[in-house]
Amino acid sequence: MFKIGEFAQIGRVSGRQLRHYDRLGLLQPIHTDRQTGYRYYSAQQLPRLNRILALKSLGFSLEQIATMIDDDVAPEQLRGMLSIRKAQVEQTLTEEQLKLRQIESRILQIEEQGALRDYDVVVKREPARPYLALRHICLDMDEAVRLLQLVVRRGAGQVNANLRDKLTIVAHSDFEDEVLDLEIGFTLTRHANAIIRLPGELEMTIRELGAVDTMASIVRTGPNYQSHLAYGALGIWMEANGYRIDGLCREVFLEMPFVEPAKEDSVMEIQFPVRKAA
Repeated sequence: MFKIGEFAQIGRVSGRQLRHYDRLGLLQPIHTDRQTGYRYYSAQQLPRLNRILALKSLGFSLEQIATMIDDDVAPEQLRGMLSIRKAQVEQTLTEEQLKLRQIESRILQIEEQGALRDYDVVVKREPARPYLALRHICLDMDEAVRLLQLVVRRGAGQVNANLRDKLTIVAHSDFEDEVLDLEIGFTLTRHANAIIRLPGELEMTIRELGAVDTMASIVRTGPNYQSHLAYGALGIWMEANGYRIDGLCREVFLEMPFVEPAKEDSVMEIQFPVRKAA
């Protein structure tokens, strides 16, 4: 089982959304601790969550979704409805194209019902690494992407190529709120003293990315809007193998993003520190 913040991170939604869905009876936790009030969810609830998100993307109200989802809408029906929405989105402005891709990605996850696809989960030890990074509160995902672009386009060139290793994001957010508390920077091949100043009075400074004895990781290649598929696969693997999240999630880019403006795919390793559940 996962705490609400952990399940929110795996499902790529906010804790506030999950609590709202609970109040409406759309998606209720499988267990609520009577003493603490903590909500707990299972990876087996991911298909229902993705149906809710897909129907919401179609423009249905949550009240309408409550009726439809309890009638157990078949994947074929949902795919047909989403195809109609796809035709509508294709006629809108460029900004709407991202919504279309997210819908298609949710269809894929609904059809696979949590299958691991071609993802291989690897458990390994991660050593401590020097980390040249900045930490910033982003109000939404768009701001987070802009900050990542700034670090890549204005920060990478200021670091010696022999010193710079992998672009790495550490998510300090517990996903209880909409804001994203992110640490973004580069792991280094050796210790060094460096400060990189970026526009907006932002600074990248040296700190340490701590060692992790048991890290569950997945390497994914594909469009960024499909990253939730890999997160979901990791969540299913953790629950099936008796692991719990035991630290901050990391995203390690094995290829530098935004180098080719038209390229949407990225090669990324998603990492979760884990420990065996009691």
